[in-house]
Formats: sequence, C-alpha cells, structure tokens
Amino acid sequence: MDNWVLNLPATLWPKITFQDGLEHPFLFRFFETKANIVVLSSSNKANIEVITQNCAKHNVPILRRKGGGGTVVLGEGCLILTFAFYAKDVFNNHNYFKMINQLWINALKDIGCPELSQNGISDICYLDKKIAGTSIFRKKHLLVYQGSLLVQPNMHLISELLAHPSKEPEYRLGRSHEEFLTTLNLLGCNFSTETLAVHCQEYFNKNISKYFQNEVLIK
Repeated sequence: MDNWVLNLPATLWPKITFQDGLEHPFLFRFFETKANIVVLSSSNKANIEVITQNCAKHNVPILRRKGGGGTVVLGEGCLILTFAFYAKDVFNNHNYFKMINQLWINALKDIGCPELSQNGISDICYLDKKIAGTSIFRKKHLLVYQGSLLVQPNMHLISELLAHPSKEPEYRLGRSHEEFLTTLNLLGCNFSTETLAVHCQEYFNKNISKYFQNEVLIK
C-alpha cells in the first residue's frame, strides 16, 4: 500500500470539498487481505520480532512497510486502513495520529461498536487492551498513515508468528499477545470486516472536512 500512495500523483487522488469551498486531495482505503502476512516496521528486525521458523512452517511471507510502529500480522478478520493527505505541519505527527484515530473511532461508534480510545503513542484501545496498531510515514508534507484493526482475526496465529516485541508501550505491562490484544468480535461488535470497511469508507468520505479543516496543505 505504500507504493499505491507513492506512485499515484496527487492530481489523480479523489478530492474532498471543505466548508470554504476548496477541494483537497485525500487517498484512503479500508480493506481486508485474505492471505496471512507479517509486516515489519521500517526499523524492525525479523530475527528479533518474528518467530521466523513458524512463518516458514505456515508459508507466511514477511514484508516491510515504510512507517514506524511495531510488527503486525495481517490476514482475514483484520481491517486495514491506508490514509494519505498533504499535511500543513511537517512535524506534528502526534496530532495527526490523534485526528485520524479519532475519526476512525467515531466511525466505529457510529455503527454501534463500543467506545474506543487512543493509548500509548498511537494505539487504539478498549480500556487497557489494544485493538488496533497504527503507523505514519512522512515524505515532507505527504503523510501516509496505516492502521490495522482486529475485527475477528486468528488470535492464535498472532502468538505463533510474533515474538514478544522488543519495544512496548508502558500500558502493556509485559503482557503476552493473548492478554494484551482484543477484537471487535470479542467486544460484541459482530459486523463482518467487509461491512465495517464499507461503513468506514462512507463515514470518512462524509466527515473528513470536519476534522482536517485547518490541517491540510493548500495544493
């Protein structure tokens, strides 16, 4: 998905009309991959973060994204978001994490899912359990956010493929993957990943301008 954003000129991106009548390019997509993959961040090392022999056993490829954050397992039951725009501020990633995460949290609440919140640097959580990991990659004003939300994934596979992370947020408190992670399904939000993808895509289309009115680079 990094290449999808970086290789598509902004002139071809869909435009969102803001309240001032100006149109700004935004590129975002919610989707699910049916094939299991492990994705390292830009700085992670596979021999530290991944149980590589188990990936080989299950024929799970190990890929790398450009953004930071931790290593994740993506596959069926995981809702992935790639979100890109030209941000006015080239440094304030913490603020952009909060804005995009809150937009996603509100989209899920709008369909009846429980109230979620941000914890750690940029995780989306239910109470003290992580339900989504996020990352940002910057190329000057271009901001590429990627997130993966646990809807109904194979939780056992996550523990089988990923080692305990070399770096973890304070609120994790050393907990195992099983103790630390939760899913929308476990919280009683029993929508399919496909249904959530369609709903979130529509919600973002309708509400982006409310969140980013003063944060978009004029292009």
